[in-house]
Amino acid sequence: MIDFNVSKSRYIRAVQCLKMYWMDRVKPEEFDDSVMDESVLENGNEVGELAQKLFEGISIVKYSSDKSEMINQTVGFIKDGKRYIAEASFSFMGRFLSVDILEICDDGVIINEVKSSTGVKDVYIDDVAYQSYVLSLLGFSVKSANVIILNSDYIRKGELELEKLFSVNNVTEQAFQRHCSVEKLLEFLSQDLDLRTEPDINIAEHCFSPYPCGYFGYCTRHLPKENIFLLRNLNKSEKLRMYHSGIHSFSDVINEKNTFSKLRPVIKDQLLKKKIVKKEEIARFIKNFYFPLYYLDFETVQYAIPPYEGMKPYQQMPFQYSLHIEHEDGTLEHKEYLACDGFDCREELALRLINDIPRHSCSIAYNMSFEKGIIADLAFQYPKYYTDLMDIYNNMLDLMIPFKNHWYYDEAMQGSYSIKYVLPALFPDDKAMDYNSLEGVKRGDEAMAAFKYMPMMSKEEKENIRKQLLKYCELDTYAMVMIMQKLREEE
Repeated sequence: MIDFNVSKSRYIRAVQCLKMYWMDRVKPEEFDDSVMDESVLENGNEVGELAQKLFEGISIVKYSSDKSEMINQTVGFIKDGKRYIAEASFSFMGRFLSVDILEICDDGVIINEVKSSTGVKDVYIDDVAYQSYVLSLLGFSVKSANVIILNSDYIRKGELELEKLFSVNNVTEQAFQRHCSVEKLLEFLSQDLDLRTEPDINIAEHCFSPYPCGYFGYCTRHLPKENIFLLRNLNKSEKLRMYHSGIHSFSDVINEKNTFSKLRPVIKDQLLKKKIVKKEEIARFIKNFYFPLYYLDFETVQYAIPPYEGMKPYQQMPFQYSLHIEHEDGTLEHKEYLACDGFDCREELALRLINDIPRHSCSIAYNMSFEKGIIADLAFQYPKYYTDLMDIYNNMLDLMIPFKNHWYYDEAMQGSYSIKYVLPALFPDDKAMDYNSLEGVKRGDEAMAAFKYMPMMSKEEKENIRKQLLKYCELDTYAMVMIMQKLREEE
């Protein structure tokens, strides 16, 4: 098996940070894979496979851990006169690449790089520059290079129209302009980089962009436990400015009077670990509510490729809601909806929702911009329910406000006003309020993934997942009820 020391992905990592490339080669066990977003990888595979249908009669190179086997398959397809080859694989002096879709023409080749995003990012140009440069070393004349992305303006109407779903962007000139820098970096990686010596590269913007680095924990191991990169509500550039000026720990920030004085109260509270209860503001806030109270929470799923009529790529589709109803005498009702998998449930959900929440009711969400966005989308999609849905929209209040405004803050919230941090801070010893006590689904991304893959599950697996989803979503709204009670105690 041939050892290829540079691949397309490794090259991109070297462009981002040489130390990242070095760590991949020397200390890969230090990589924190929590930075990897599985849904992004899955979307990439799904979009890549669909994009292949744009090219008639395409031949596909089968993946092999032995890259030389993929290269041999590619050579065979070219000899057989195939025009379009997916995952066409080549190497030159240890520099390996697989082209998503390569078009073989009489006078050269065309590179088609497929991405599951809705915009052409600068890093995609680096990707194509590497491919076109290595292919040129192999003697291929690269006629043009394209980045194929999803069209964010596409709205599905009937069957998928691939020519409208995908947007083909010619980046040939930009890619060719980077060949000089590709050559220099590849020569450095193959000849001058000393793998025996760890590169001395400091923390900087490259730790976060264009991709979060899985070695960030390793590179910041010298920092104190309470370091500035753990501060919430402070952007990356502000944290980096502090770091490079020698401010590393929470105490460093507090002691640097000039820096500390410029920080927003929400950040100062986290640094000082204060408990804050602003009773007057909380009392005024609570007066806005009127019984009965309808606590609402949606769960949604996103599809890169819109599966149903009227949907765009990555549009949030609600598939579930939980609704706790609190009456003035303290009694609680609970209503819920969870769609069966495999069909467009939006109209059914909308109808259930307007039946469950009467006109002019006081509805409550935690971070209501999300729930209001879902309701507005439903109202737009189904005009016959517009008036009823917008009534819910217009009468919704946000339970997050006291925590976002730091009218109520406890150091256990760790600078966050997310319900996942607020809840354990308010009810530290109550297992009924602990998401970690739930079976299976404990987070929104897990709920999304569970519903998305239900069509592939057995009947027994589906039943189990449905129970988990219902419990998870129910806790979201029950948590709001309990948070409201806690706020009332502070009036």
